[in-house]
Amino acid sequence: MPDNILKRSGSTPSNQRIGQVVPLKLAKLARYEINIRSFHPGKTFGWSGLNFEGDARGFSLGASGVSGGAGAEVTSRIWHRFKVDALSGKTLDAETESNDSGKIAGDHTRYDGVLKPKGGAWPVLRKEDGPVTTLYIDGGYAGENHALFPSAELKENLGVTFVPSLDVSYKFVITIDRVSKHMDIVSYVSGDGFPNCEAFVVDSAGTSIFLGIHVRKGAALFSLWGDKKYPMVASAIRLGLDDNGNFNGLIANELKRRQQNKEKLEFHPISKWNNFFLTLDPSAERWMWPWQEPMPDRAVT
Repeated sequence: MPDNILKRSGSTPSNQRIGQVVPLKLAKLARYEINIRSFHPGKTFGWSGLNFEGDARGFSLGASGVSGGAGAEVTSRIWHRFKVDALSGKTLDAETESNDSGKIAGDHTRYDGVLKPKGGAWPVLRKEDGPVTTLYIDGGYAGENHALFPSAELKENLGVTFVPSLDVSYKFVITIDRVSKHMDIVSYVSGDGFPNCEAFVVDSAGTSIFLGIHVRKGAALFSLWGDKKYPMVASAIRLGLDDNGNFNGLIANELKRRQQNKEKLEFHPISKWNNFFLTLDPSAERWMWPWQEPMPDRAVT
């Protein structure tokens, strides 16, 4: 439907009983950044991970970056981010990187050239226009720990390694209602189930919101073999938008509404939603389906 039609809606005031055109301001189709990251919360991976260095952090909305680079706030075993242009229906500035790895007080491997994790041709985006705009996004990433000798040498010289790959795949469906001024995001992330995983979205004003998290199961020696497609994150949320297409500070949990069989969505501050994830213990190993992963309960959402 053309914008000039969407911007005008008919109404019949009861005191006049005649049609009247009322102007309607639509929210803009803006750009958003999506982040998906795999990290280990411990200082090391422990004996089962041959004591290679971890990321020593909890769940975070801090900025990713290459090791030693400006602006990097947290490290990850693999971090992946890209921008979604809702107006053009394109993905932009896709990055897939690994922070340096090694053992504490030992030599570290920098992931350049053929050692870098791969994102392939991902992410792939499909756009549907109409009264609302819907974006379908598919992608993923994979990479190996080349700090384990002689993985780096094999990869550089032969293009292969004996180290199993850390695999993550994702699907997002983003629906933007410019009239009602809200965005629905359905997120599904799968992979090897190890290590921890987090996903979040950032608007053009810099406001970040968790889409979901996964607390690892198993160990590096056993969990990374093969591309398991283990379900790790499943969420469905609604975000309020302002006129510029940025988040207006309110969020509703559609998945929780359906679980509780409620008729209406309940909106709550984004800060409470994010704080739930930021204060979770990231170290307790779990074995569970994504709908059993930690998510804000009724009091928080």
